[in-house]
Amino acid sequence: MIDGVSYLKADEDNFNVCSLDNFILNQNVSRCWRFIDGIYKLTPVSYTEDWNLSQRRAVAKKIIDGVKCGSVAVLAVIGGEVVGFALIDGRLFGGENKYADLAELYVSKPFRRKGIGKRLFTLACIEAENFGAEKLYVSAHSAEESISAYKKYGCVSASAPDAAHIEKEPFDLQLEYPLKPRIYEVFDKENYIRLLLLADEQREMVEKYLQRCRMFVIDRCGVKGEIAVTDEGCGVLEIKNLAVLPEYQRCGYGKKLINFIVTHFKDGYDVLSVGTGKSPLTLPFYQRCGFEVSHTVENFFTDNYDHVITEGGVVLKDMVYLKKKLQ
Repeated sequence: MIDGVSYLKADEDNFNVCSLDNFILNQNVSRCWRFIDGIYKLTPVSYTEDWNLSQRRAVAKKIIDGVKCGSVAVLAVIGGEVVGFALIDGRLFGGENKYADLAELYVSKPFRRKGIGKRLFTLACIEAENFGAEKLYVSAHSAEESISAYKKYGCVSASAPDAAHIEKEPFDLQLEYPLKPRIYEVFDKENYIRLLLLADEQREMVEKYLQRCRMFVIDRCGVKGEIAVTDEGCGVLEIKNLAVLPEYQRCGYGKKLINFIVTHFKDGYDVLSVGTGKSPLTLPFYQRCGFEVSHTVENFFTDNYDHVITEGGVVLKDMVYLKKKLQ
């Protein structure tokens, strides 16, 4: 990952026809996938793909025109310079597949392999889902490196390859990515300690419930967050830890994890509870998710943590318990 990257939607205030003038495409290709004898094979194909100034401005104009027509462009910006971008066409196609087209996804050469492309792809998925799509469609450049990246994101061969895309770029591989995030249980919980410590920053406190909790992660192009719950008896299930990676917060992942827990455990428990500090960040979040304040444990944070816990500019002292009925 790289620090100092801002991600924002392109509009007339932050993007113009000159915004890609310093963008460096420059991709050296040595092997491409080709359909030979009924299967795809990596084949030696040597060339360098690049854009001159006129081509950069043509791509910028495509983004501007697309946004005017209802598409969404997501920009990765460092120091006011666009170093990556994704363009998502809002016009759905593919019948029952409900595809949204990932029309463009590029990262400037000096900023590749730093997580920017993956972040742009994830944000593109969110925007496609906002359009009502069920899958993201990718007509992907057949270069080995490009296909490898899309496969790492979780893309697979398109179930309904689009004839218009094939006609336009016959050598492209037609891929798709299911937009609904996957939530599943994990058992190697120690491997997610980085996430756990985002929500509970003292490891000794995490270890008190780590072995007895059940943990679920939300995965969209990689794990974005987790939720850990414990059986507290008498029909009470408690959220012990809920965390989303900072760069993916405010994308709805926390709420999706809570909704999953509510659905998954509603037949076995009466109440879902959670304890949190009087933080302007977490307390309103749980209330928006339908939790109501139950009771307060005074001095919980000062009595149980070896350092001052601060969240949202507030020093946490008391633990506020909230509950949500599951029956």
